Amino acid sequence: MCGIAGFIGDWVDSSTILQRMTAAIAHRGPDAEGFYQHGPVHLGHRRLAVIDLDSGRQPLFNEDGQIVVVFNGEIYNFIELRTELIACGHQFVTHTDSEVLVHGYEEYGDTLLEKLRGMFSFALWDEKRQRLLVARDHLGVKPLHYYWAHGQFIFASEIKAMHEHPAVVHELDLNSLGLFLECQYIPAPHSIYCDILKLPAGHALIIENGKLTLFSYWHIDYSHKLILNEEDAADLVEKTLRDSIRAMLVADVSIGAFLSGGVDSSLIAALMAQEASGQIRTFNLGFSGEVAGSEHEYAHRVAEHIASEHHSLILAPMDVLAAFSGWIDIFDEPFADQAALPTLLLSRFARQKVTVVLTGEGADEVFAGYGNYYKRLREERLSALFGHPYSPLPALLRHLPAMARKDRMLKAITEPVARRYATIPMLFDTLLGKNLYTPNFLAGQKERIVDYGERFYRECNSNNYLDHLLHIDLRLWLADDLLTKVDRATMECALEARVPYLDHHFVELCARLSPHLKCRGKTGKYLLKKIAERHLPAKIVYRDKHGFVMPLSEWLANELKPTVRQCLRDLATRGLFLPEALCRIEGEHYTGKRNHAGRLWALLVLEQWFQRFQPEFTLAA
Repeated sequence: MCGIAGFIGDWVDSSTILQRMTAAIAHRGPDAEGFYQHGPVHLGHRRLAVIDLDSGRQPLFNEDGQIVVVFNGEIYNFIELRTELIACGHQFVTHTDSEVLVHGYEEYGDTLLEKLRGMFSFALWDEKRQRLLVARDHLGVKPLHYYWAHGQFIFASEIKAMHEHPAVVHELDLNSLGLFLECQYIPAPHSIYCDILKLPAGHALIIENGKLTLFSYWHIDYSHKLILNEEDAADLVEKTLRDSIRAMLVADVSIGAFLSGGVDSSLIAALMAQEASGQIRTFNLGFSGEVAGSEHEYAHRVAEHIASEHHSLILAPMDVLAAFSGWIDIFDEPFADQAALPTLLLSRFARQKVTVVLTGEGADEVFAGYGNYYKRLREERLSALFGHPYSPLPALLRHLPAMARKDRMLKAITEPVARRYATIPMLFDTLLGKNLYTPNFLAGQKERIVDYGERFYRECNSNNYLDHLLHIDLRLWLADDLLTKVDRATMECALEARVPYLDHHFVELCARLSPHLKCRGKTGKYLLKKIAERHLPAKIVYRDKHGFVMPLSEWLANELKPTVRQCLRDLATRGLFLPEALCRIEGEHYTGKRNHAGRLWALLVLEQWFQRFQPEFTLAA
């Protein structure tokens, strides 16, 4: 795993700028740095050595040096591609996975993207054609940010590297800020800044002849369902998951696994233990005492069952909260997923023993693991009836007060089917915007998160409502929240995280399964649990899903209370919120009238971000 940065353009101090950009992401690759500068093209690389430790330094070139690449990630099918390319006459000088990109581009051009299996972002310069190809992996496991204005193209793995280029303008994007306040993250292609964009998952762009062309190179097909009985489906899914895990065990460094004690990570660890050549290492973080969300005892049981070398980091809740001080610098923009804190500490703990970990991200979105799906399927039967185009009820409900219309069921009835679902965490409902935000802030909000939900709903080519829900979460919640959390938390300490459930071949297979094999009644991940039964105790497979829940309410009531109150006072002066709205939220929470813990946490994160990056910001009245 690595960090990449670069730009196209002439500057007086181009070499110094490139070095500063690359140094800003040194944490992603502490083992080596490398640069390519020729004419207006400047490419920088920071290396975390995982495969071919001795000769895999970047940038990498083809035989005549006319094609050069800087690459972040892993290509899991590089051995097959290497063999294929050697048969075509290409000469390799390293054993690293990265080199297949330059020779693969020589042989296949842009269609190389269709052959890659892995997690990646890369920039490839074709000197003969004066052409830059930039790409991000199918599911968005690895990040890529870019700036394009006035003929200047600048890119980097993280926003902090973009700050080092003098052309990049740091103007706050009010639209992005509104999206963050809706759902605790900022969805691609936006960032918190107007001119810094995120390359969406499964997309690539080309800079050629002074023009930028953006295109999607991968789509999931849900329409061609497999006709399989339950046992055959389980066999096929397990085989494909094993293939994914086996490909992700290729490394020249030590590998472990995050083990929460839930079925997702436990199944990965169990299959990994069977596929690995020796005893595997597993890592878990838990809370001391009786704290809700601490599942370290379940993780220990799984570790005993699979005979892993298990390592538990047991902390007091305040030890976790102490890591909050570095939160803003790690994520660069407002990001309020509280699970990032324990993920960060677990990553630092695991990095003491291993360089690579396998994780269980993606199983919920691929196999319908959240209880939210069952509820939405049940509600949709009524929404479809009462929200029918010929029903008079939607028109009548739109006249209700905003507070009443924010009820999930009533809101669904008033919306067309494609706009009834957007994402899992909903913090500040846009229906209440006039009671929360200043007129100038409202005027700057052009999109709602439901606009994204509708776009991805229509992108899904299934006739089944559950498939549409899963696709929305795969493209939105997973890519822009969960995978962002894992990437930043692990790469902060140069730990590479691999996600077997998100091998795109595995996702394609699961998209063709009957939805009935995913959500059956109130049981989510139905088929995955049937597979897990083969390898894990039933008490692990069928225990209630908890997730890693931080003791946020307790923190807000005690240790964080003075900080929250001061942050709300400071935030009230920035011209975004109506001061009385912030007072109301604070008063309702601390008097016990309503639980605003998630909202207060997001507001705390936001004001901390302002103090770090935009301390003087005030939206003019």
